[in-house]
Amino acid sequence: MYKCPAFIDSHLHFLGMGYVSFLLELKHVRSIEEIIRLSKESLPQTILIGRGWNQENFVEKRNLTKQDLNRISIDIPIVMIRTCGHVLVVNDKMLELANIDEDYQHRGKGIVDYSQGLFAEDALSLIYNSYPLPNKEDIKKYLKKANDICLENGITKVASDDFQIFPIHYEQMIQLINESYQEGLIDVSITEQVNLGTIELLRDYIQKGYVNKKIGKFRLGPLKLLLDGSLGGRTAKLSEPYADDSKQSGILSYTKEELFEMVYLADQNGMDSVIHAIGDEAIQLAIDTIIASLKLTKRKHHAHAIIHAQLATKEQIDLMKEWNIGVIIQPVFLNSDIEMVEKRIGDRKNESYLFHSMYEKGLNVGFSTDTPIESVNPFENIYSAVSRKSLSSPWLNPFLPDEAYRVEEAFVCYRENNLRYVYEDAQNDEVILDCDTDVKNPEDLIKIKVLETYIDGKNVFRKEDKK
Repeated sequence: MYKCPAFIDSHLHFLGMGYVSFLLELKHVRSIEEIIRLSKESLPQTILIGRGWNQENFVEKRNLTKQDLNRISIDIPIVMIRTCGHVLVVNDKMLELANIDEDYQHRGKGIVDYSQGLFAEDALSLIYNSYPLPNKEDIKKYLKKANDICLENGITKVASDDFQIFPIHYEQMIQLINESYQEGLIDVSITEQVNLGTIELLRDYIQKGYVNKKIGKFRLGPLKLLLDGSLGGRTAKLSEPYADDSKQSGILSYTKEELFEMVYLADQNGMDSVIHAIGDEAIQLAIDTIIASLKLTKRKHHAHAIIHAQLATKEQIDLMKEWNIGVIIQPVFLNSDIEMVEKRIGDRKNESYLFHSMYEKGLNVGFSTDTPIESVNPFENIYSAVSRKSLSSPWLNPFLPDEAYRVEEAFVCYRENNLRYVYEDAQNDEVILDCDTDVKNPEDLIKIKVLETYIDGKNVFRKEDKK
């Protein structure tokens, strides 16, 4: 047995992780026909929701469509969410429930493809707002499940985006999380990455005195902004079109002016911004906006950061270093992305996922999993960082192996560096593992098991079959 500090995850969806564990799991599905079979086996339900499909893994090598889902049922609403969470497909019954027909014209920045039943980015809310919300007890059940999953994986502190999982007002979500703490359902310390979406909600939040407020183990943290989409869904905003779709270059969720208004208002009030940006154009806009705000507010101590930054160029990394802009990365994304990066961006792949370059340059690099996008298991994430390989496609060569981390560097990113993103100075929690982390082969990392987890000296998890 080996005792060491517990882990911190600097960007995940805590509530979403618990919620998704109750949905139809599609991460390991390898064909559309298999989705149809699994879905039929899970009926009857009042509504069927699945999560985790990836067309790159299908033998059919195409997206799901409503025609596929209509084969499952024409009477039950069906929603199938892509692994990235930025794209979903529904059947005709769900379209009917959402009051969307072939004449519908979407006025937002996302995508509505009625013929395929496909929705992307801000258009997802058209579906999410059309089926019944979970009740108060359901949400607490999801929070308790997320807590248990984190503790089983040795994670005791997280920075989490929870306000947009369901269309519920942010104050109600704050109340439900606090009640869950008071009822002993949550042990994990949560720093909320406050996803408010609009300038009106942000003003309301600031005026009500919520900025950086701490209530017990629950802390309200930075403003979370979703600037673009995903590479797999072709909604990450690129400076040039996608290599496999010359008509697409991605989607920006905010204009330059809208983004600055949000970041500057938060910055003026001592509130950091953490911005989801994957494509190089989105990353540049995020960096430029943070710099423009800092030039006006002149804040010396801040924890602004880019989340994901998969296509950050070396010049952008230099600029982030100059302005002390941190980065929150997910090496485990290589698990799903390694097979499709070249298809999406061609030769530009050679300047992507430059995760170790960020570390070498001196950026505050935090490790996270973005769960439920990928597994929350820290050792799978560290394995991807160290090996630059895919767990699901181990026969593939390492992706840009010069960008690999040493094991000890990965632990720094998972512990010391992540303290900045949960607004704490030290990690006093501990885990007991079944072996030392000084492994000879990267493959040995994914064999490591958490036996016990301790928070402030109190045992909060013990593996039942521990030898």
